[in-house]
Amino acid sequence: MGAWVARWRAALRIARRDAWRNKGRTVLVVLLMMLPVAAGTFAIGVVRMSQPTPQTEVEWAMGESAQARLSLPCGGPRRVTEQDAEGLAMCEENEDLGPIAAAEWDELLPEGAAVEPAQHALARVQTSDVLVEQAEVLEVDAAAVPGLVGDVDGATVPGSGEAIVGSSTAVRLDVSIGDQIELEFSDSFVPVDVVGIGSSGSRTAAIVGPGTIPDSAVAAEGYFDGAAEPIWFATGHTPIRWSDVVEFNARGLVVNSRAVMLDPPPVHEVYNGRFDYPPMDTTMIGFVVAVVGLGLLEVVLLVGPAFAVGARRSARALALVAASGGQPRDLRRIVLASGLVSGIVAAVFGAALGVGASLVLFEAFRRTANPLANLVFPVWQWVAIALLALVLGVAAAWFPARSAARADVVTVLAGRRSEPAHRRVVSFVGLGVAALGLVLGIVAAVTGEPILLAGGGLAVEIGIIMSVGGLVSLVGRLAPRIGVAGRFALRDAVRHRSRTTPAVAAVVAAVAGMVAGAVFTTSEDQAQTGIWKPVAADGTGLVSLNAWNSNADDLQAVYDDATEVIADEYPGVAMTPVQELAAASGGYLDWLSALPDPATVCPDPASYAPDADDPRCRSRESTSAGFTWGLHMVDDGTSIGQLGLPGSAAAADALAEGHVVTNDPTLIWPDGNVHLSTSEEVGDPSDREETMVLPAYLVPWESQQYSLVLPPDAVASIPAPDSDDDLESDPALAQGLIEVRTVGAVVTGVVIEQADVDRINRLLAGVDSGVRLQVEGLMNQQDSGLTRLVLLGIAAFVALAATGLSVGLALADSRADLGTLAAVGASPKFRRRVTAGQAGVIAIIGTVTGVVTGIALSYVLGWWAAENFGYGDDWRTIIPWPTIALGLVAIPALAIIGGWLFTRSRLPVIRRAAS
Repeated sequence: MGAWVARWRAALRIARRDAWRNKGRTVLVVLLMMLPVAAGTFAIGVVRMSQPTPQTEVEWAMGESAQARLSLPCGGPRRVTEQDAEGLAMCEENEDLGPIAAAEWDELLPEGAAVEPAQHALARVQTSDVLVEQAEVLEVDAAAVPGLVGDVDGATVPGSGEAIVGSSTAVRLDVSIGDQIELEFSDSFVPVDVVGIGSSGSRTAAIVGPGTIPDSAVAAEGYFDGAAEPIWFATGHTPIRWSDVVEFNARGLVVNSRAVMLDPPPVHEVYNGRFDYPPMDTTMIGFVVAVVGLGLLEVVLLVGPAFAVGARRSARALALVAASGGQPRDLRRIVLASGLVSGIVAAVFGAALGVGASLVLFEAFRRTANPLANLVFPVWQWVAIALLALVLGVAAAWFPARSAARADVVTVLAGRRSEPAHRRVVSFVGLGVAALGLVLGIVAAVTGEPILLAGGGLAVEIGIIMSVGGLVSLVGRLAPRIGVAGRFALRDAVRHRSRTTPAVAAVVAAVAGMVAGAVFTTSEDQAQTGIWKPVAADGTGLVSLNAWNSNADDLQAVYDDATEVIADEYPGVAMTPVQELAAASGGYLDWLSALPDPATVCPDPASYAPDADDPRCRSRESTSAGFTWGLHMVDDGTSIGQLGLPGSAAAADALAEGHVVTNDPTLIWPDGNVHLSTSEEVGDPSDREETMVLPAYLVPWESQQYSLVLPPDAVASIPAPDSDDDLESDPALAQGLIEVRTVGAVVTGVVIEQADVDRINRLLAGVDSGVRLQVEGLMNQQDSGLTRLVLLGIAAFVALAATGLSVGLALADSRADLGTLAAVGASPKFRRRVTAGQAGVIAIIGTVTGVVTGIALSYVLGWWAAENFGYGDDWRTIIPWPTIALGLVAIPALAIIGGWLFTRSRLPVIRRAAS
């Protein structure tokens, strides 16, 4: 053991001196290894700081000192059959226990505990400029329950009509102490003065003093229906144990207990098999494994040539060690010690950088609208990530260490070089591994196994990397067909595959990742565009009203007020009302439907399949999304004509002539008409009886909004459901069963940006809480151009770094040969051409191979997305050829230009040992 320690001590001393002697190379290696450590440390710190700890959850729920927070589940005081330690409950819906009497608290609470009543509501909090929806507001005596919003600047106990606002809400509202805000509780508007600002990142937006929430907004007997609900805080020093929680459950109360949350009882006592939490997201695990694995592989490939450079430059010193009696394992240990020393430095500085950056981020976000949850120090996780640098260092130095241990001592001391013979079997094995990876990826796409997908992607990359040596040898056969400088570069790359292969592999991995990412993001953008079915041309404003349970007169009044608000903001605006046919009761009209052409109906619904023999029975998996106003739009052509969609003018003319507009060709029968039914029967629409026949006009718009647009004249003749065939004798409109109401507007004539949308929606909220303005084109913006450029930049950086490292080693190896060429008449600039050629060989081989590999991977990823992300037939794998072409040209060009510019034309005077 003592001898082993002594050998490692000597190896580390040599490695430390070598690192200090070659500071530039050491700094580069340390930087490459510390970047993943810093990134991982930073990510872990931010994730842990973003997730509230149990102690933080307790403080958010019940402040500094309350022992428990009690609430009524299921909308009222019903028996709780089960709850977990964090308050998730199951209730007995059919049993009503009635309100809790004051005298019952003495029986329920343990000795020494008291109860403090409070109110909880999800309210709208607003100023004259900003609106925050679904904000959690508590009405409580803050003196009895302190700390609900952390440390408070200003008054710590608000009175009636006063509020302490949480820091994130205060930032969003842009308010400070002394300002006034308005709270909306169930249509009750309450102005309150801000007397304090809390520091907590809790979900509580504001604490208001007792008596602030009006009685009209407080739910009766716990039946909330959007109103403020009663809650209670158990105060005092007596903890609420799990046995107490069970008793509270029997009275209909769900309990968040400080003692239970911080020290949960055994799982079998709490859950009893009733609460099954979802398993860890294996999809996310798969992607994390793939990304982390490829990243670490990339670092090893980049750092490996740097250690090879060090081992090459130290070859004579290592040979002297061997000549003095050192064993091959001693030489291997010295090179590994270089990786260990670099890894230690990278671990220390990388961890310090990541920890410092996470602390800076926490402080920067502390007073913003989205503060991190809590300041935590995941020391052991940070240490584990720091140890990663040691593993990277040793892994990157392993192959150079093996090569150094196998070097011929006599050859090295004589000043000659030797390379181990390349074994062709490695390349063939690599191709087999890559093919196996593609098969695994395809199987993963079909079966939906994300871990298998990650393994397949890694196998493809590793297989291609194993095959790079053979590829370099294959390309080397072109050497006789090119100029002297290129021939020298190609043959040098083939002769010294130990330094060429890692560099080419790093370029392959980086470019393949760039190509696969660019293809995936481009294809996903296209799929998202296909899913989104626009209701109007881009830039068209769309106003929607809250039509549910609203009659036509009320909606018209809201529409008039909304029109006035928008017209005040945009004097030149054109607003066209949008109307729909709805039930007079305020609900949707579900008994009016268009019958499909019988010739288009699948005769056997059980035979629906993507590859069904009958075209009528072929199903197509797809997803649809987009803006809509309602089910049955009514228009005389005025609204349709303002949409700006292709063919909207012709569709408007058709509506003016009394035609029904539809985008579903199966609803237009051979006679050119749409056959309507007013049957209330539930089932297949094709089984219903027709009651109206109207001329039809087909439009190419895909939004479901245009599945059936009725002209006003047809609406007046719609019969009551299941009425006689005499359309004029019993129209539903005359019976008061249906009505035409205004549900929105088309806004044209102005350019509306997203900032304008946010500002106008704040003004529209003052008209009615359900009025909203949206703009087609802003609701579904997809732009992956920046992402593709970032991926290209990362790939270029990695490729240039790998090329630079390998070229640096090539320059060290080639000095003697270049000196000989210079002695026989080669020009001084010849060295620049050789260096540029060496950089070009690495960059061109790596880039071309990476593009091919990335495209293959992208098809596997595309198949995965189509099968497992719900895109179905909407997914098309689209190759962004301009981005790929830019990478194919730019990366090799930059490498060649860099090799030319950063190489000295004239060689320094060198001494070559006699052969």
